[in-house]
Amino acid sequence: MNEFIEERDAILSEVGEFDEEDFVKSGITLEEYNNPTAKTIEKLIEYVKVEYNQTPIYSDDKND
Repeated sequence: MNEFIEERDAILSEVGEFDEEDFVKSGITLEEYNNPTAKTIEKLIEYVKVEYNQTPIYSDDKND
């Protein structure tokens, strides 16, 4: 699970703080955020792509 926490933190460092509105828009729950899985990272990557119109240093191919 630590690798997913590190990925989450790296992605968020690119876009800034993840606030209440981001939880609603991304469909990520607080529980998922605090205990991320591969699915959480996928949701986060997709959200960042759409909401911030950018692709962070991680891509969808990372977990293949």
